[in-house]
Amino acid sequence: MIQYYEWLPQLETIEGVSSISNELLTFSFSDIKSYVQKINPFHNEAISKPHKFDFFLIAYHKSGSAILEIDMEKYDLSEPANIIRLLPGQIVAFNNTSPDFDVDVVIMSKSFVDNLLVFVNGGVPFSFDKRYNAVVRIAGREKMASMFIKAIRHILDENAENPYKSKIVQHVLMAIFYSSENISRTEVEKPRTNADILSKEFLALVKEHFREERQLKFYADKMCITPRYLSRVVKECTQFSAADWIERFVVLEARALLKSTNMTVQQISDELNFPSQTFFGKYFKRRVGLSPKEYRRIG
Repeated sequence: MIQYYEWLPQLETIEGVSSISNELLTFSFSDIKSYVQKINPFHNEAISKPHKFDFFLIAYHKSGSAILEIDMEKYDLSEPANIIRLLPGQIVAFNNTSPDFDVDVVIMSKSFVDNLLVFVNGGVPFSFDKRYNAVVRIAGREKMASMFIKAIRHILDENAENPYKSKIVQHVLMAIFYSSENISRTEVEKPRTNADILSKEFLALVKEHFREERQLKFYADKMCITPRYLSRVVKECTQFSAADWIERFVVLEARALLKSTNMTVQQISDELNFPSQTFFGKYFKRRVGLSPKEYRRIG
């Protein structure tokens, strides 16, 4: 199943959304905005909370502005003409969305993408590669992005009974991936100093291990440097200490699990490798100001 915000019903049931069962769907936010506002007048506040999805998403940002936060990296969508790419498991929040903010969205389930990769004989399109930026500027190429999204919607709406429509959509998606590959490769940010390289390596390790390891020494040992040196370098490059980053990842994951899943507080405590639910509750409240249960209810 494709999981959305807990207050939002299955999008496939909303007028203006085109879909293939529970595998792929596409829509413009402006087309469903009135419905979203009707069921949750405070939807802007709701989507500003960290939330974890279980699907792949490609969106074309065509108007308005917003601040997008993905795994604690902020992207300033102050101007349109961006492609946004999200992977399953990433934690996402939208902030400061302008009234005219609009995106064309394509959502794909993990099983649909698995079939897509089989379809291309295992060749992994750029959009599913974490090395690349989650947001890519495509100024001057807006017509191409709009054309591809419209093509997918047309296929879904006009070929409802066509047994090959899934295959047709796969071909269109591959056209998007391959035509955009060169754009993405030019957007890869390359570290400029040794400090940048160390900081990026540290953050990558934290993303991989923060559920099991919260001790700075673990990461310093992995990188063959001292904890003191690691903390100094990370603070110089990011304005946050290495210990701060570890805590931020843990708390962000806890907040996302509390809002995005039905896991109990005990299960979340176990998932994050805390010695007890009580210890986890104190850790969370000290950093968020609310207990896990209070945050789930009103946070």
